[in-house]
Amino acid sequence: MACRDIAGESRLASAKNAIHLLQSDELGASLGLVSLAKETYLTVPPTMDRTTFFDSLDNLQIGSLGDGTAIGDGLCSAIMHLESSSAPNKCIVLITDGENNAGVISPNTAANLAKQKGISLYVLGIGSKGTVPLEYTDPLTGRFVSGYLETNYDVAALSQIALAADGKFFEIDNINSLIQVLEAVTKNENVSQSYYLRNTEKRYYDMLIVISLILFLLAFFVKRVCLQEVL
Repeated sequence: MACRDIAGESRLASAKNAIHLLQSDELGASLGLVSLAKETYLTVPPTMDRTTFFDSLDNLQIGSLGDGTAIGDGLCSAIMHLESSSAPNKCIVLITDGENNAGVISPNTAANLAKQKGISLYVLGIGSKGTVPLEYTDPLTGRFVSGYLETNYDVAALSQIALAADGKFFEIDNINSLIQVLEAVTKNENVSQSYYLRNTEKRYYDMLIVISLILFLLAFFVKRVCLQEVL
């Protein structure tokens, strides 16, 4: 995701920017974030807190979870946190530029599980093919990495993951395609919801008058009877 072949930016930065464009359109949806590399990490559980989600998205760093791509583990983590949701529509959008080479769970096994749980899966293979520039700073060592990389993710493998879940696979090699696909996914998963607001008006004025009167009589009784004060 460090290759800089999407609108002159890294693939990760382009994905972040495209996801940000959905912020104003999907106010009624919950969003969650699972980061995956050699390890997987639930960065944000499904939430409607947009500030937390987008702050966490912006803070994602290449290399922070090791070198590798644990697609199966990442999908299972997302499924585990979606299956108990009562939402009418549940979906996972996998954005990757690699093939599964880490973790312990097969991506196809995870995809089949998503299908069993009624969770839609969209797989986005991002990046162009061939020799592309690469540039990033390793967050673990602080070492700056720059050069060129021969890149060519396995289209057949990613397509098979989507197929196993009865989902869809998209090849993304430019920012416009990425934005259009994400917009299409949100429209496809959109569910109309109705909200009913009821205002209840309750008067406390009479109650306060009664309480004040009781307290006044109680004070009068204590002074005259208990303390035998003479006015």
